[in-house]
Amino acid sequence: MKKLTIALVLTILVGTVGCTRSVKYQRDQEYYTRDDRYEAARGSEAADRIEKFGAPKKRIFVMPFENTTPYGRPNAGSGGVDELGLFAADELSRELRSSGRGIVPEGIASASTSRDFFVGDKVRASSLLREARKLNVTVVIIGRITKIRYRQKGDPVGLLRKRQSVAAVELEMRVYDVVDGKELYSETKLAEGSSSSMNLFSKADSDSPESRRDLIQEAIRNGSTAFSKSLARVLDKVAWEGRIAKIVNPYVYVNAGKASGIALGDILKVISPGEDVYDPVTGAAMGRARGQVKGTLEVVDYLGADGAITRVHSGGGFQEQDQVQLY
Repeated sequence: MKKLTIALVLTILVGTVGCTRSVKYQRDQEYYTRDDRYEAARGSEAADRIEKFGAPKKRIFVMPFENTTPYGRPNAGSGGVDELGLFAADELSRELRSSGRGIVPEGIASASTSRDFFVGDKVRASSLLREARKLNVTVVIIGRITKIRYRQKGDPVGLLRKRQSVAAVELEMRVYDVVDGKELYSETKLAEGSSSSMNLFSKADSDSPESRRDLIQEAIRNGSTAFSKSLARVLDKVAWEGRIAKIVNPYVYVNAGKASGIALGDILKVISPGEDVYDPVTGAAMGRARGQVKGTLEVVDYLGADGAITRVHSGGGFQEQDQVQLY
């Protein structure tokens, strides 16, 4: 009986030690697995931070919006400018400049407006992209003001009567990647502008054309702010591109520099301009074929507010209007 008891105790002790080792081993394995996953995640996050930190800013152009509403449009035959369409483009450009996510050049202009590229609900993308490439921009934005509603309500009685005014504006925006020749993003937003006032016997100028215009512009401004937040995410997906502006041996001048985020010592790939590809049946633009890599340039100095001076690093046969990308 005594021998049986000793054997039972030894069996329990061995089993306990074995279980302890198994649990410890399992925990160690889980720890190292977690550690591997953690390091992989950290590596991915670090790569994303480096990519965002090192990416040059994209050049953006916003076409004056098309205004399909009767509000704010010039009289027929007057040849005037659509003030609300121009205001919408100016406000979106201002928001983009304030965000610091891109460069909206002050000194470039186009004879075209968004109206020239909309055909119903479709866009003449090939014509739009050709125009954008003349402007040497990476992203082009067109848009429409599709609806405007203006309403007022107030107290019917009383010495001091409260009056409220609301303007609601529906805005459409479409964003195109000029480098790859494709639509990146489209969105429609409803934005509002409102005001309230206390008036003596309801006598006030709150229903004047000027007050209506101010509220409509406030709504457009609010819509532009909302659009710019959406664009911040979209711009991260666009490949940066610049161009060779001039070649004077031994230097090659590029149309992007310090303001764009180009650093001294950066290596730039030089690529021949690609060609647009069209669907053989529908004729619709499918995108842009990539050009051939000709060589590389090294940034050695800056030129003006946003230009760079480079030397040939490798390759040759470079020409003005060749594309450059960060290596």
